[in-house]
Amino acid sequence: MFVNEILGECLVKMGGENFMSATDRSDAQQALVDRLLAALNIAYREAVTEYLPLVAEETVEVSDGEILASSLERRMTYPLSLTSGDRFFRIRTYPDRILTDLSGTGVLRYAYLPDALGEDDEIKDMRLTPSVLSDGTLAELYYQDKVFDLAQSFDTDFRAALGVLRYKGRALRLRAGRW
Repeated sequence: MFVNEILGECLVKMGGENFMSATDRSDAQQALVDRLLAALNIAYREAVTEYLPLVAEETVEVSDGEILASSLERRMTYPLSLTSGDRFFRIRTYPDRILTDLSGTGVLRYAYLPDALGEDDEIKDMRLTPSVLSDGTLAELYYQDKVFDLAQSFDTDFRAALGVLRYKGRALRLRAGRW
């Protein structure tokens, strides 16, 4: 899905016209698109850090029992696992590095933070829909404008949809409680 589609859906949900395909925009229209894009970046980062993490695997070289976070291709939020061959290694996370028992080459799986989205970018994550991201975008925009009723409505829809997407296809087990 393209960012333009999401921003266009936001404009329609706001009760206006979708002018995203227009070649020449007024200053007010461009200012609105810029604000929507900033709100979309906030909503997208919240979705992929709290609900649906983006996971990358990268071959890393461990020297002196540590992996520097700056040496990774993407901005890591937290590590998931470190393997070498078929063996898993313990990892300890610090703000700027990861400590481990491994010496040599291994494969690091980690959740990462995406780069900021531009107006012509594409979101290739098939778990998210334009409707979900437009709800999160409008919630953030209305919170900034201090329109709390609309913001809370869109935020509730955004979080409910992400909760469904988070556990889609997996059974939830609840322990029996004492009553």
